[in-house]
Amino acid sequence: MPLLPCLCLGSMLVMHPAPVVSNAPAPFGPVPSAKQLEWYKREIVAFFHFGINTFGDEVNEGDGKASPAIFNPTGLDCGQWMKTLKRAGIPCGILVAKHADGFCNWPTAYSQYSVKNSPWKKGKGDVVREFTNACKVAGIKAGIYLGPHDRHEPTYGPIWEIWWDGAGADFLTTDFYTRWAAIIHKAQPQCVFFGTKNSYPFADCRWVGNESGRSGDPCWSTIAPTSIRDESAHIEELNHGQLDGSAYVPAEVDVSIRPSWFYHASEDHRVKSVKELIDIYCESVGRNSVLLLNFPPDRTGLVPATDAKNAAGLHNWIRRTFAHNLLRGAKITSQHPRGSEFSASNLVDGREETYYASADGSNSDTIEFHLPKPKTFDCLMIQEVIQLGHRTTSWSVEYSNDGSTWIPVPNATDKQTIGHKWIIRFSPLTASHLRLKLSGRAPAAIHTFGIYKQP
Repeated sequence: MPLLPCLCLGSMLVMHPAPVVSNAPAPFGPVPSAKQLEWYKREIVAFFHFGINTFGDEVNEGDGKASPAIFNPTGLDCGQWMKTLKRAGIPCGILVAKHADGFCNWPTAYSQYSVKNSPWKKGKGDVVREFTNACKVAGIKAGIYLGPHDRHEPTYGPIWEIWWDGAGADFLTTDFYTRWAAIIHKAQPQCVFFGTKNSYPFADCRWVGNESGRSGDPCWSTIAPTSIRDESAHIEELNHGQLDGSAYVPAEVDVSIRPSWFYHASEDHRVKSVKELIDIYCESVGRNSVLLLNFPPDRTGLVPATDAKNAAGLHNWIRRTFAHNLLRGAKITSQHPRGSEFSASNLVDGREETYYASADGSNSDTIEFHLPKPKTFDCLMIQEVIQLGHRTTSWSVEYSNDGSTWIPVPNATDKQTIGHKWIIRFSPLTASHLRLKLSGRAPAAIHTFGIYKQP
């Protein structure tokens, strides 16, 4: 996919830092910035690939020779795009304002290859303006995606993310990115940089190494900067991260809801199903990453009904699955508690600002959950206090119905990464006792652990 830089715009989001109390665990290793914490909170970001390629014949990366006369959406409604995102629970959307073909979705004074020379609205239209206005009305963070070789872009609000993809950007030097980064840091200090190749020194998030919507297992947020710089030789490192990496640069996972990035009528029957989207969510967001999900509007200028419906189906699954932690009400004990402020009960209170922590010197711990009656479940989720760094490096979950005979939960043995969120699904189990075993490079700091039943 010929991805180019993206500028992400939106309103301020207040983040909850890890609570500070007298005996709180000290951070370990590289930790996320405030910008990265905000980025993680998005979980899913929408892409909108829409432009002159939408009107070409199965074109995904135009050569810049298509006539502006073919661009003529008959019913463009960015408000409908926003309704799609609201129904899908997606807080941020990114518009491809100009793809590799160079066609500008706004009436720029610096190029004749733009909407101003198309028949759409008699050359008076502005897709970028309609998109950002619709985002503002809907309360969606707006993003703009532009080519790295551009020397100008209009300002539509606070910039939250820059996409510096490596495709087609080999001619740009690190010095170029250094100058660009200095300008952005000064004008938009809250902006997150998506970095590859020459832009690696400034990266806040990284490419995951594929476009299938899957992160690796494990998937560390830490990585060596040179693995980003020399990406073609380090695809595995991009996919899995590196536990001992010196930089905190988590993975952003891009995939389209259709086989292509731009709309093609021939793919109307190949939209990813709700089940496929659930798998992607669990193997991206559920593997310590953020999902970038592409919605290609059709030639009328609307997100197709099937695409919108299936995205809403994913949101419904997320909402219903994680609405109730079946461990609520359990009696919880741990081997190495840190103190009352870090009680094991914090794991099931549904609050991100409270957490369980092991005592200093106890890098291994076991936490047991004793339920009043057996529960049937087929999914578990665990979340680390990422503000304190990657601490746990090995964890397993077991279940029991008598509290003495323990059986490993399938797919939840000898796991490594936790990070922002880790999700595991399996065939339904029934148990009255659960046991979480943790070990790592520092005392554990976990704010959520739960078992759930998928709808």
